[in-house]
Amino acid sequence: MHCNICNGTEFRNYRGRKSELCANCGSKARHRVALDVYERFLFPMASDGARLLHMAPERCLNPILKEKFGDGYIATDASPRRYPHASPKKLVLPDDFDAFPAGHFDAIVHNHVLEHIPGHWKDHLAGLFRWLKPGGMMIFSVLGPYKGNPTVEGGEQLASDAERIERFGLKDHLKMFGDDFAPFLRDMKGAKLLDDGVSDERRAEISVRPGKAPFFVWRKDAA
Repeated sequence: MHCNICNGTEFRNYRGRKSELCANCGSKARHRVALDVYERFLFPMASDGARLLHMAPERCLNPILKEKFGDGYIATDASPRRYPHASPKKLVLPDDFDAFPAGHFDAIVHNHVLEHIPGHWKDHLAGLFRWLKPGGMMIFSVLGPYKGNPTVEGGEQLASDAERIERFGLKDHLKMFGDDFAPFLRDMKGAKLLDDGVSDERRAEISVRPGKAPFFVWRKDAA
């Protein structure tokens, strides 16, 4: 096993997940799968003038994406102080869905972000979809999705952190995605859901359990 981000070969257990965390760069399974997917779908888009929005810019992925997209790279988060390495712009969703014009970005990437945004996830997807250019792509992951269960929302309406932890696992999780999530992406008009292309054999090579860290590669139809 090796880390495809830093080439490290030592992995540590994390929150009960065996060999989840790279001891060298701190990447988790979803970050290593992300890089594999980015290399396949995102990096070919990094031409002069291409714009990339990176939400919640992870320390292990930020420098790679910034180098690829240069001045077209924009990092954002609702709490910028959490990511001092990336100097992100403040973006609070859903309030700031007017922060960028329609068709502004060639690509948008985010990992485990949607479960933190208050409101309806379909509205969030619609807002992000609007920011993409025709032919643009959004590459992302969410907590789960959990098979055999529908998506559950409303964490922002609960009275305490303890209730959110009990229902959604962490105090800042506001929803839990289920079986209805991927079908919605597949059936949405104006876009196509692509396979992430990362086999279980490849996941094993980069210390990711089979079937874990699925990625959604969502391409907006060309005009």
